Amino acid sequence: MKRYKKQLVALLKLIVSVLALYVVFRKLDLESLGALLARLRIWPLLAATLMFVLSKALSAVRLQLLFSYSGLQIGQLENARLYLLGMFYNLFLPGGIGGDGYKIFYLNRRYHTAARISLTAILLDRLSGVFMLALLALLLLIVLNRHNELAVWSVAAIPLLVLAFCIMMRVFFRKLMPVFLLMNVYSLGVQLFQLVSVYFILLSLAQTNDLLPYFFLFLVSSIVTIIPITIGGAGARELTFLYGAKWFGVNVELAVAISFIFYLITAITSLAGIYYAIRGVRDPDETNAD
Repeated sequence: MKRYKKQLVALLKLIVSVLALYVVFRKLDLESLGALLARLRIWPLLAATLMFVLSKALSAVRLQLLFSYSGLQIGQLENARLYLLGMFYNLFLPGGIGGDGYKIFYLNRRYHTAARISLTAILLDRLSGVFMLALLALLLLIVLNRHNELAVWSVAAIPLLVLAFCIMMRVFFRKLMPVFLLMNVYSLGVQLFQLVSVYFILLSLAQTNDLLPYFFLFLVSSIVTIIPITIGGAGARELTFLYGAKWFGVNVELAVAISFIFYLITAITSLAGIYYAIRGVRDPDETNAD
């Protein structure tokens, strides 16, 4: 019964992704989109990939920091391999245990710790990322709407967001309060690396003007893709870019092209995790040492 439930979840995610992409393609000028992609420049695209990889490396460091303060002393290399394997599971095995679920399972078996310890670290890692995404999105919204009342609401929302996150930390993650500042510095670095990645994607598409709306849409779409209703965020990000671009009055085909390219970079990077799915996360000497 449990196996069928997982298969049903995977099928539902696939259906939502396909429907979302269908809506996107129905509303696009496919000829214009094709012309954009045909002019794609390779060097900025490689730079975008490098920035994405750096963002994920820093994200893995943030997670190891949280593991460490939770009482899990996992090595840097083992943590990096586990993180990459988690990326692979999240993107390519959406109906199964998932990347975060596998990390909890692995750490429980490897270090004989309670699942709640690794779950707490992984959950806070996610929440810290969402917090920084929302904070940066609000800051960009102020700049983009500085001449209307939406900027005022954004300014008011920022201290409320910070206060809510601090209270959440105090109530639910008190043990990890000592790393509050460093964790959020890492989260800022992760999101800035990804924004630079988007900048290089824009350069690869020969777009050098009016960049802020695309940055804002990327941040919002990153929040949307965290909701596990599609396969690896496919469809959800594109839909966000589509309607967001119309709201800002920017090039819709360009916005969706950014989304497609970023997803492709994510998929290619995550595919490297298949090596550890086959080989295992630990080195043979680590296994023998147990």
